[in-house]
Amino acid sequence: MPGLYLIPTPIAEPFVLPEYLKEIRCFVVENLREARRFLKWNFKDLDIDACLFLEINKNALDINEIHVFMKNAMAQNSDVGLLSDAGVPCVADPGAVVVEKAHELGFTVHPLVGPSSLLLALMASGFNGQCFAFHGYLPIPENEQIKKIKSLEEESSKRDMSQLFIETPYRNTKILQQLLATLNPATRLCVACDLGAATQEIISKKVRDWKPEKYNFHKRPAVFLIYAR
Repeated sequence: MPGLYLIPTPIAEPFVLPEYLKEIRCFVVENLREARRFLKWNFKDLDIDACLFLEINKNALDINEIHVFMKNAMAQNSDVGLLSDAGVPCVADPGAVVVEKAHELGFTVHPLVGPSSLLLALMASGFNGQCFAFHGYLPIPENEQIKKIKSLEEESSKRDMSQLFIETPYRNTKILQQLLATLNPATRLCVACDLGAATQEIISKKVRDWKPEKYNFHKRPAVFLIYAR
């Protein structure tokens, strides 16, 4: 029975994949250029032009196209690799629909160990790792954003829950300012930036102890965490 291999990709520094993955010739990827580069870096003798790629992203998921690609792979008894843009597939990216389709068609699913910025941030925050939730991106309009921040803080306090979200890197400074202006002074706030890189920076403090002018998170990949208790 063919398998679907959930292949992690770097969030900072590249790493070596298991050798057996070089036999895969069918790939579903979030970013075609980056996926080809990463595979070629790992497997120097891989004929990348002989591989079949299906590019997906959260803004243009064609379920029928995914179904046809996976069904053809199954008919040819071919394994499929699923690669995220960065980190592990299906967590904060659109890969889950591919895994769902794989189960429907009878593929065996093989999740592989790799870096997850969300888990790394939670590990390093000092917040509750027994109860947590990831919320993707917060609303952009200011009034909706403030309402969402207050809702996350309230739920965190009621349920002893760590709340995680991300932001487009060029909006990091603005969202940090909004968090510090909206959250209770006793609520804890963590920003985990450039995880896994030499420039990694993880700041975890009560809101009242934050001095945002000391930090520059602009255009740097970051995870934001809220913890109220």
